[in-house]
Amino acid sequence: MEYKAEVIYDDKQDSVDGLVLRPSHNLFIGESKLKSVFGKLTSLETDMLTFAAAIFACDIAFKRGKNENFIRSIGLTVPVVNLAKFSSLHDEILFILGKLSDDAWHINFTQRQGFIENKIENKPIKENSCVLLLSGGLDSLSGAINIAKSYKDIQLVSHVTGNPVVRTAQKNVVDYLDKLYPDMFKWTPIFVSGKKPPDNKYMFPSDNQREETQRTRSFLFLTLAGIFARRKGYRDIIFIAENGQLAIHLPFTSARISSFSTHTAHPEVINGMGEVLSSLLSYQIRVVNPFVYLTKAEVIKDVLQNHQSAAKLAVSCWKTSRVVGERNHCGACIPCLIRRIAVESNGVHFDEYRKYLGYYRQERELEWDKENLIGKFLNVPERSDIPENIKEQLIVELYSK
Repeated sequence: MEYKAEVIYDDKQDSVDGLVLRPSHNLFIGESKLKSVFGKLTSLETDMLTFAAAIFACDIAFKRGKNENFIRSIGLTVPVVNLAKFSSLHDEILFILGKLSDDAWHINFTQRQGFIENKIENKPIKENSCVLLLSGGLDSLSGAINIAKSYKDIQLVSHVTGNPVVRTAQKNVVDYLDKLYPDMFKWTPIFVSGKKPPDNKYMFPSDNQREETQRTRSFLFLTLAGIFARRKGYRDIIFIAENGQLAIHLPFTSARISSFSTHTAHPEVINGMGEVLSSLLSYQIRVVNPFVYLTKAEVIKDVLQNHQSAAKLAVSCWKTSRVVGERNHCGACIPCLIRRIAVESNGVHFDEYRKYLGYYRQERELEWDKENLIGKFLNVPERSDIPENIKEQLIVELYSK
């Protein structure tokens, strides 16, 4: 599948071959939110926001094909003021994008008029401070509670789109953290996405026409965090705290090798992003996943023992935007199943699946031998018993939420 896109800043869309992305029209880069926090942005910060937003917009705008057409070829042209910096990191950026999405990216940076960023006056380095990427899931909740034991000044950054369930989960988690640790956390949710404008002057696919995998979301997420880290004088970014099972992203079966398994929190991506952000910003940034050697059951153990009410507020389901009724979890996708196994292996039972899903039987569906680490599904429903319209080929794509 071959696609092309170009970011423009004037009315020349007729000359563009492919998708036109115009900031503040059909491409929203989060600039206004950051200006409300920091005041005027530098040209480099605007360049970084525009590029990361354009990558994410292409990722959701261009549908994947099936089987051998699953991998896409995406050509993207982006004008930047600080051309020399981006050009010098071209290969490193391509490696990260390739690792994230397994697509063939072709990035063309061009010169945009403007003044390159002069040396910015950074704030003094703050000890015991960090940026935490908050997705609203159980792992990021556990990460926040965990790092609160070591850090005193924590900036929470959330990427939000049009999904009200995820936005509500993020706010609920933050409200709980504020009550638990008054004045420790500062939260900034930032809307970044592609969106069709009301005047229809610039097109963008509607929700039901978009690609669902969103593999490059962590590139955008970390770019936002990098800007915050430099502005606030923080040296560390704690990545979306991700358990080791899903951070490594080993394929579930031989059919899921290569491009069919996502790598959004892979150690190579995290290390590469730290180097790219440090070079772009001329500011040393360390990206860390504190849970890379832990299972999800181990990650959430403390939360379940001491903060169980908060655990119920966190949303893990990657299909939550398409779940109807009062429920927030479909109960059938990989994140829901892994969440349930992790919760029940700690001796806790939530009603969120059994209460809502008619095809689950009333008796327990899982048997867990904690001492020997052996799990067994009981009364597993047949596929024909499951009413959900599940796209099996996409099941593992968004399980890192």
